[in-house]
Amino acid sequence: MDVVVKPDDVSEAIEALAGNGYIHEGNLGIEGREAFKYEGKKYLQTHHLYVCPEDSAELKRHLAFRDYLRRHPQDKEKYGNVKLGAARKYPDDIEKYIEYKSPVIEEIYASMGITK
Repeated sequence: MDVVVKPDDVSEAIEALAGNGYIHEGNLGIEGREAFKYEGKKYLQTHHLYVCPEDSAELKRHLAFRDYLRRHPQDKEKYGNVKLGAARKYPDDIEKYIEYKSPVIEEIYASMGITK
């Protein structure tokens, strides 16, 4: 899930999310997004959260991925299935969850002509 903010409002968004149980992790090596994690709050385990400035290249990449899936139902189904499989296999380990679904994401990016 992306929280989209004006470039000057990133710090304010980070502070607001910290007040709601999110732990800021920095950009984790990817410019144009700020990642968050959570600990001990099962209700937050339904999503992976980023704050993105509205002008960031990373946000544009996220939106391109979303739009691609909307136009390609077979890839959308494949991605949905791998996410469900990852959630079943790793319900309490976000890192393993991400690792499990990463090959499908990379495959979709390649279909889009995007390399990381």
